[in-house]
Amino acid sequence: MNDIRRQFRAAAILILIVIPVGIIGYVLIEGKPWFEAIYLTIITLTTIGFGDIVPITPLGRLFTLALIFTGLGALAFFLSSSFALLFSAEAMARRRQMRNKRKIGKLSKHYVICGSGEMVDKTIGYVLNGARIRLKQYQDIRFQPIESWLERIPGGAQGLKSLVRKVFSLYLNLFHDHTTLLDLIVVVTEDSDYAEHLRSAGILVIDGDPSDDNTLQAAGVARARAIMVMLSQDAENLLTVLSARNLNSRLYITAAVVEEVLKQKMIKAGANVVLAPYEVASQFLNSATLRPAVNDFFNSILFDQETQHQITQLEIEANSPWIGRRISDLQLAEKYDAGVIGIRLETADFLHSPASSRVLQEDEILLCVAPGPMIPILQGKCQPQGRNEMRFATFQRLVHSRESKQLNQTLSLSESERAVQDMTKHFVICGDDHIIVSAVRFLDPARPFVLLTNDAALAEGWRARGFRVILGDSTRDHVLRKAGVERAQAIMISMGDRAAAVLTVLSSRSISKSLLVSVTATTDDMVEKLRRSGADRVVSPFHVAAQFVLLSTTRPEVAEFLQHVLYNEQTQLETAEFYMEDDSPWIGKTLQQLSLANRYRAGVIGIRKAKSARYVYAPPPDHKLLPYEVLIVITPMRFFDEMREEASGHINRRPATLRLQLDTKASSNWSRDMLRELLEQQDS
Repeated sequence: MNDIRRQFRAAAILILIVIPVGIIGYVLIEGKPWFEAIYLTIITLTTIGFGDIVPITPLGRLFTLALIFTGLGALAFFLSSSFALLFSAEAMARRRQMRNKRKIGKLSKHYVICGSGEMVDKTIGYVLNGARIRLKQYQDIRFQPIESWLERIPGGAQGLKSLVRKVFSLYLNLFHDHTTLLDLIVVVTEDSDYAEHLRSAGILVIDGDPSDDNTLQAAGVARARAIMVMLSQDAENLLTVLSARNLNSRLYITAAVVEEVLKQKMIKAGANVVLAPYEVASQFLNSATLRPAVNDFFNSILFDQETQHQITQLEIEANSPWIGRRISDLQLAEKYDAGVIGIRLETADFLHSPASSRVLQEDEILLCVAPGPMIPILQGKCQPQGRNEMRFATFQRLVHSRESKQLNQTLSLSESERAVQDMTKHFVICGDDHIIVSAVRFLDPARPFVLLTNDAALAEGWRARGFRVILGDSTRDHVLRKAGVERAQAIMISMGDRAAAVLTVLSSRSISKSLLVSVTATTDDMVEKLRRSGADRVVSPFHVAAQFVLLSTTRPEVAEFLQHVLYNEQTQLETAEFYMEDDSPWIGKTLQQLSLANRYRAGVIGIRKAKSARYVYAPPPDHKLLPYEVLIVITPMRFFDEMREEASGHINRRPATLRLQLDTKASSNWSRDMLRELLEQQDS
């Protein structure tokens, strides 16, 4: 860039010399007036030559030839250096930086992401994909009345419909400001190449050290709603959290840590939420293996951007029109195709699956599942008159230490092999990496788990806690059979060796066609390979961690509710799945007749439809259960075994629909009233 500037300066000096020389030459040689000399010099250098004023004397013509040869070269040099200065990659990048700074200066209540690398990449990619999907949904909804009108044209109008759709989409893009989360994100990174890559994708970026106050101020942290700190070093994360908290006492801070033991220190430094990527990925993998229907249920409303329904938090502030009203009075299902699965109480505790007769109180937060485009309407309905935005909680969430459970009795490796021979419908946990170590830390050795690893040190540690352990190479069929894979309900695999992971999946699937197989993918290119090998669910650790960081930052109460009810030893609650096999005694009964709330203090928050991957969210009490439906139930842990035995008719077998995959394609069928209200809300 400095070379281009030097060339431009040299060219400018040359032009400033040539033009005066030409003017003075024509005045002295041709005797032209000053204005005609200027005019003749310009048209000569630009090779226009109108012929109205020309050199007459031989010396004047010779001077003109010399001026043309020197002047044209100087002019060409000046124009080329000017073009390079204005349109070089560096100049374009600098102008993008200036535009970004102006846009960032106008932002408020936005989100700041600090860092670079895979987690930031996954977070940005998730937001980009969500923005694309939400824009398409927005356009679909706006176009629906026009589409209905076009369908009335006799003889069909597919070609016309396509043309009108393109014109209408262009009109919306040009004249309608449809703000998405992507428009409210600013990335702070020290990696200049990465910063320029993000700018070229239309993302607002600040180059600089995220732990520096000036850099954070340039990102608008003082006006921001929240910040996500995802740097590669925990020390840098800690400094950034301290700097951000110092600049904005009400800023909501989510931080990722490499070492899980530093979570408490990060909270003390000022973070509201601290997540460890490997721990998050291990919990997600546990859920995908042990509770696949529950995992799919929450994934569909939390992270799956293709599905129609999403979960949101609706705050009941002072003067809200919903205060003092029963949930049934709101007619959420009838008007908005929505349902409440939980309430955050004023005491910061949670009430799961509330009754329709529950009266809403001030400062409560409803956790509501609704179609994506309906969420802004519901947020507007619950707010006091005149308010245009939701409040944002800023309290810190305590990090609860979770001790690994241990049995007094331990088995030797040979005793473990003999014990496994009598086991059925158990879970095999296989691997040797950080994720599997973290996953096992949360497991109870009293439950039907069989741990399989080739790492002798890991095997000894797990055996000391009381687990049944098989030591051997999981890619070998005879080792997998030692773990009872042919009789198991599911296997969870997480290995650093990619080839070993694929071979383990292939071998497990060849031994059992009905086995549920969950596996982690160390890189994005491994996802499809593992699925083709026979895996039912493939977990990408950094993708999952990025999703949870984004969830904890943008929907903190939802994230807290998930931690509260999924499997929580502090609250003694878990979210369980009960399969309605064709001989289940619950089939044909309504939820009201089952009376789960009275008998087990349990609540049904969802139902997976029979032999389908679609869900009924917050089902009504009169819902009658059908064969092969799956109930998603929040229940105290102490009642789980009793409820499972009752639901299955005391028959212990692998559910027929255990391996059913989640179909992310969902139709968007809107009633006329819902559509009209949506359009009125977006136009206002």
